[in-house]
Amino acid sequence: MISSIYNMIFRGLTLASKFLFIIFIGKYSIDESNLGIFGLISTSVALLVYVIGFDFYVFNTREILKTQTNRISKIKNQLFFHLLAYLIIIPISFFLIFKFGFISIEYVWLLLVLLISEHLGQELYRLFTTLEKSIIANIMLFFRSGAWVWCVLVDYFVLNNPINIKRYIIFWTLFSWVSFVVFGVLLVRFMGIKTIKYSPPDWKWINEGIKTASVFFVGSLSFQVIQFSDRFMIDYFYDKKLVGVYTAYAQFTNAIDVFTFSAITMAAYPKLVKSFVNRKKYDEIKTQFSKHLVLVSISMILIVCFLGPVIFKYLDKPAIFREINTFYTLLGGVLFLILSNIYHYDLYVKKKDGIILKTAFIGMIINVSLNIVLIPRWSVFGAAIATLFSFFTIFILKIYYSKITNINR
Repeated sequence: MISSIYNMIFRGLTLASKFLFIIFIGKYSIDESNLGIFGLISTSVALLVYVIGFDFYVFNTREILKTQTNRISKIKNQLFFHLLAYLIIIPISFFLIFKFGFISIEYVWLLLVLLISEHLGQELYRLFTTLEKSIIANIMLFFRSGAWVWCVLVDYFVLNNPINIKRYIIFWTLFSWVSFVVFGVLLVRFMGIKTIKYSPPDWKWINEGIKTASVFFVGSLSFQVIQFSDRFMIDYFYDKKLVGVYTAYAQFTNAIDVFTFSAITMAAYPKLVKSFVNRKKYDEIKTQFSKHLVLVSISMILIVCFLGPVIFKYLDKPAIFREINTFYTLLGGVLFLILSNIYHYDLYVKKKDGIILKTAFIGMIINVSLNIVLIPRWSVFGAAIATLFSFFTIFILKIYYSKITNINR
């Protein structure tokens, strides 16, 4: 219980810091362009962290928990895999990002350094979680992703420096690297590692990991594409001001998603897995989980429906207030995303990974197709409609397959 409280505190601080940064940039920038630039940079980092990571941690987590032997060797082999991913994926993705002008070429080296530290930090976060050190993991997350925002506020309000997105990305990068190094040393001490010797990679083990992780990767990447690809299309068809408008809205929906996951889903998931052998107990926990998730998600959305317009008016950016229907549409989309978790974890404990993958992939195809059609016609509202329809489709499909698997159970 105490552990859950601390995790919620540091998760909340991280989320609040990011939220505060968006409000700060939205309020004190001349227009929405800075929000758009930051939105595209943060989106690029988030997407590429997933691609480079390949969900390989899913395989290695199972391997580490299976036995305490050869843990260091397993971590080293995972790092060999990621090094290979760096060499293949980064050049291709950077070429596309800068070729199409999504991000200015002046950010190229900064983006590279930030991407590597964010990916390594994410893998370190997962490793701490695997080793049942979730409090340390969330403290690290705050220093990596939230603490730098307070330096930005000091830079502007105390030192009176003008707004500069590049300088703020440098702050983020420095905090990301320092947190990785500090908590990396902490992990080495925790695991009792005294010397690290070179050993050639175990390609057989790595290949097995790629096969196992690929199923989870396609599903995870599909969701990332649904949540982030629209920013690039908005920039391609319009400009960074509208990306900034969309980024402001998305910060609210992301906050609701993260909060419900941290407050409810994270606690319910282990109970669902453990109780699955007992049908009656499992159904009771699932019903309780469903009621809590519905109650909290709808309550959060109603609160945000009231607070959102107030904050947007405070930002004093006409474009953000003008596209308010996009905001409400995105709230509808995140409601279906959150509620689909009820059936997502039901399918997961039944080991229906293929169905989960299929629903996510269908949702991604629908989302990308609708974005291509609707964004040129309806701008950011078209992107919101595409997101809403994609998550609604996933929600309906997961209900259907969950019911089918209950019958066949």
